[in-house]
Amino acid sequence: MVLRMSQMLRSSRDLRGNRLRITVPDKPSLATPKVDPDELMMVADIPATEIPAAPDISQSTAVDGAAMAYDALVDAADELFKAATKGRAPNGPLVVAAVRGGSDQLGESDALLTETVRRRPASDSLSRRSVNVAIMAMRLGREVEFDERRTLALGLCGLSHDLGMLEVPAEVLDSQRLTASQMQQLRQHPQYSERIVRGFGKAFEWVGKVVVQVHERRDGSGYPQALRGDGIHEFARIIGLVDTYEAMVQPRADRQARVVYNALKEVIDLRNTLFERRLIKALLNIVSIFPLGSLVKLNSGEIGRVIAMSRLHPTRPTIDVLIDSRGRRLPAARQIDLQDEPMLYIVNPAIEEGVLKGN
Repeated sequence: MVLRMSQMLRSSRDLRGNRLRITVPDKPSLATPKVDPDELMMVADIPATEIPAAPDISQSTAVDGAAMAYDALVDAADELFKAATKGRAPNGPLVVAAVRGGSDQLGESDALLTETVRRRPASDSLSRRSVNVAIMAMRLGREVEFDERRTLALGLCGLSHDLGMLEVPAEVLDSQRLTASQMQQLRQHPQYSERIVRGFGKAFEWVGKVVVQVHERRDGSGYPQALRGDGIHEFARIIGLVDTYEAMVQPRADRQARVVYNALKEVIDLRNTLFERRLIKALLNIVSIFPLGSLVKLNSGEIGRVIAMSRLHPTRPTIDVLIDSRGRRLPAARQIDLQDEPMLYIVNPAIEEGVLKGN
């Protein structure tokens, strides 16, 4: 499939809102929320002296700093899942420090998003997938102009939102076709998550109020309480959208991963039913025309993964070339910034992940 530049620009307009008639500002913002008095207790009550110092990245590149922040978030997620498994409270200061480091990185650049894309193929555990959700949720929170405290709280909820999956039987998680009974078991995991985080102690109680609502949907079709619209906590609305997008681009027992470009279009089709337009618009602002992590084909015949985007030139992202023009897998990725390569352009934005397995 070959896309001319005019076709790509039409595709851009479709994704950006012309076809959808989305009339929202460039920086969509949520209504001022009613702040739960317990919310952020964990963050506020931990003295700064008890929070481990973040690694010194002053002499590091953006890429190195993002890698360090990602690794710290993986450690934090692992700590949460281990604590849940052993029935103990997690190391709160360690978790808060990691989330704060991730939030700070996102405030500097989108290098941490790029790192998430690079690590996605290895995100084969609940804890690592929770890291990806937390990072994207914090970035989305920043896009809708959350302040630092609320962005940090959102990240904590993102890391904790799937703890209840630990109590879902393995045969349910591994099943390629769920029975009605198995589906019911799976749909109980938000309540398991709430119970687990409340068991961590009073500082985590407010997190339970969020994670139990992550699978609620704007039209009332979600679970476990079939909540509607603004009756769903704003953090849960954001994490729910991000979790849906991440789930689409990750393989599962019953299906392969969706093409990232197509997954984004599917999310767009959920506007005003399952999710709010303004949140979907914010997600589009983040992942761009050619979504981060998507495989694309260049006019040269090479295939690569989108690892960074340009706000000034959205059709000219940075690509990690993985397959050469003869269809051979490269031993190491070769990075190309299409802004610096006027003779190269994307001709197919929807390459299946399976092309990498045959090389």
